[in-house]
Amino acid sequence: MTVESSLTRRNVLRVSTAASGAACALALAGCAPAGPAQISAGKTPEAIPSTGTPVRVGKLSDVPVGATAKGVANDVNVVIFRPNEATVLAYSDVCTHAGCQVAPNGADFKCPCHSSVFKGSDGTVVSGPAKAPLPRYAAAIDGEWITVSI
Repeated sequence: MTVESSLTRRNVLRVSTAASGAACALALAGCAPAGPAQISAGKTPEAIPSTGTPVRVGKLSDVPVGATAKGVANDVNVVIFRPNEATVLAYSDVCTHAGCQVAPNGADFKCPCHSSVFKGSDGTVVSGPAKAPLPRYAAAIDGEWITVSI
């Protein structure tokens, strides 16, 4: 009587293919959004409540109407949009998809990691994979300065 080995080439290929599929599924699970990405994508973000003192993040003259810029307030990176002569808006520069730093991109902000684009005018998502808007900080014009409270 002969006993056939259960370790045939076909069985080895089945096992290795199943293991590869499981590894890919686990790797993709690590790309799922976390943290602020749970916010509704269609809702315009309210300003983050702040008890901080306004901090100068840049000169108003450096941000033309309709443009975006970067700044730092109390060691927190922010992105700025200037919709008109009398208003500035500030947002967190942390992408709501995977936590990369978004950057000014014309009148919008773009994430260099996965190409999410956010509107400068309200922080909402123009194109994903991000689903949630950028959190907004209180911002103001103080003479020739842009200030942000964090």
